[in-house]
Amino acid sequence: MNIHRIIPALLVSAIFSLGTAWGQAHVDESLETAFLYVDGFAGSDSNPGTQTQPFKTIGKAAGVAILNNQNAVGTRVTINAGTYPETIMLNRTSKTTSLPITFQAAVKNTVKISGTDEWTGWQPYSGNSNIFTHAWPYAWGLCPRAPTGPFEQDINLRREMIFVNGAMLTQVLTFSQLVRGTFFVDETNGIVYIFPALGINIGAAHVEVATRPLLFSGLNVSNLVLRGLRFEQSNGCRNNDTVSFKGGSNVLIDADGFNWNNAGGLGIVGAASYTILNTTAKHNGQRGFKTIQAKNVAWNSDEADYNNWRGAQGSIYGWAGGGFYFFQQHDNTLVNLKMFYNQTHAMHWDTDNQNIYARSLISAHNLYYGLVVEKSEGPVTITKSSLCYNGLLGVYYDGGMALRASTNVTLQGNSFANNTISQIPIVGIQGGVPMAVTNYETGEQYNLVTENLVMRSNTIVGESGQQLLYDFDQSGTAWPGLQSTLVSDNNLWWNGSVPQPFTVPVPAYYTPLDWAGWQALTGQDTHSTFAAPAVDPTIPCQVPPDAPDFWFVNFDNGALTVNAGESVAYTMILMPLGSFNGKTFLTSYGVSLIPGASQSWSQNSLTGSGTTIFTIKTSTTTPKGRYPVTMSARSGDVTRTSTVWMTVQ
Repeated sequence: MNIHRIIPALLVSAIFSLGTAWGQAHVDESLETAFLYVDGFAGSDSNPGTQTQPFKTIGKAAGVAILNNQNAVGTRVTINAGTYPETIMLNRTSKTTSLPITFQAAVKNTVKISGTDEWTGWQPYSGNSNIFTHAWPYAWGLCPRAPTGPFEQDINLRREMIFVNGAMLTQVLTFSQLVRGTFFVDETNGIVYIFPALGINIGAAHVEVATRPLLFSGLNVSNLVLRGLRFEQSNGCRNNDTVSFKGGSNVLIDADGFNWNNAGGLGIVGAASYTILNTTAKHNGQRGFKTIQAKNVAWNSDEADYNNWRGAQGSIYGWAGGGFYFFQQHDNTLVNLKMFYNQTHAMHWDTDNQNIYARSLISAHNLYYGLVVEKSEGPVTITKSSLCYNGLLGVYYDGGMALRASTNVTLQGNSFANNTISQIPIVGIQGGVPMAVTNYETGEQYNLVTENLVMRSNTIVGESGQQLLYDFDQSGTAWPGLQSTLVSDNNLWWNGSVPQPFTVPVPAYYTPLDWAGWQALTGQDTHSTFAAPAVDPTIPCQVPPDAPDFWFVNFDNGALTVNAGESVAYTMILMPLGSFNGKTFLTSYGVSLIPGASQSWSQNSLTGSGTTIFTIKTSTTTPKGRYPVTMSARSGDVTRTSTVWMTVQ
């Protein structure tokens, strides 16, 4: 059955005015009466762990703190500046008490818990003095493929990472693909090749190789604080996280960083009463933050940027990725969150999300949607937020705030502006088939279509080629259900470049409407206006990237099918970030391994930005099968790759 639960507006206002969540962490750190110190340079694990005689490793301090806890003594561990190449693990046992443990940096942002080891002894490669080699002792192979979702390319399932003087090299899978800014691991022969930036003095360079998949693990732990720490450069497999909490409650993540990891940053599963405050997750290979079945979680002033680079290498831009990825969240509050330049969704509430209240979000310049609410019973309330310049790839219904089979969503006082394709896309289900969702707490089942959408006091602005509201294929009972329960008023709508900026699925799919037609069809927006805004709604979104860079992405989402003897064309897009305006040279790998196939580029170089078409022509003798092909874009010392697959049938 469909549900119709509406939280009174006064209650929502009260929650937001207090800046609190339904529940959140309240760790009483005044109960910490034992004080331990760690110094990676001057310490020794044979020391007593005092301020003058600190431990050397965090792991040693953690062990002492656990024993203290079992003896009903709360402990604060203070960590001096430095890099700590280790993994810390905390597990609840029958002896665990409720006394708190805090791990904190003596000075915030100066403690790095690292997944890398520094490697020296690199030797010039005999065939090219700009390439360097080192023995490779690992044989990790491919990470396990997910049982569902898009096909994962081999590059998505690698976990190797190498950094030279802090710059991450791009991994390639054959020696022939090596160019500046890349590395290749030959597991068969136990050797690794790096091709760093021009002019690198390898003898003086700082070369870091990622060797640890997990940096912090908490199993059923409670009354814990992590403060001012950075967790970076772990090499966990896809769908895993650098810092992982499973179960437990009353945990505070305060001013931490989860950056430059191969897969996920912070993951929280099956837990309650967590607070994540003033924390960042940037440049992670799949996603920044993930929570699954997390209840009473408060997010405040957190930021997730530049995530999903590993996914993008295999043309996976949306599945289980995101700056923030939420699955089955109940009673959560989000305030003052920022999401910029993710090669995926900025924030995705995916399935069975209930009692969600979000205020003052800024989502901009993301490759896919700015926000997504999918298969959720709600209520989900989003207020005073800004979504601009999202959906940069421009496929399907990319854009600002996407709704799919979700009920009781309220949008109030937000700005949606200049998002590609659409500002508010409603992703339909052809035939109006409801989506079955089960509440993980109660077991109640819902058959969901998008209904009970409330839009009040929003600013919705589009440019040329952009729709304001885009619902093109909800048929059956889905569109009447949405139309009959829609509440929309006191909004400002505007697109001066598109005469019919609304799209609805009646009387036929893709029916465009002008402003008067929208009002007449829905019976809504009686007190709304259709006029240019007095103030630019994109101002909060005008945030430059942290450095010049570029993305090399595949418009076709990596998967095309062709009959033997025919051609298939991939649209590749070069997207500049910041002031990047260099010339980029394009190459490809893998077509020579397809019997009877040939290739061509519409342009084999691009300057600044642009689109090129890569065509593969098969022959009548090309065998059936799935063939991976990698396309590479290089500009100076930076190389970006995108692997697609072609199915010959």
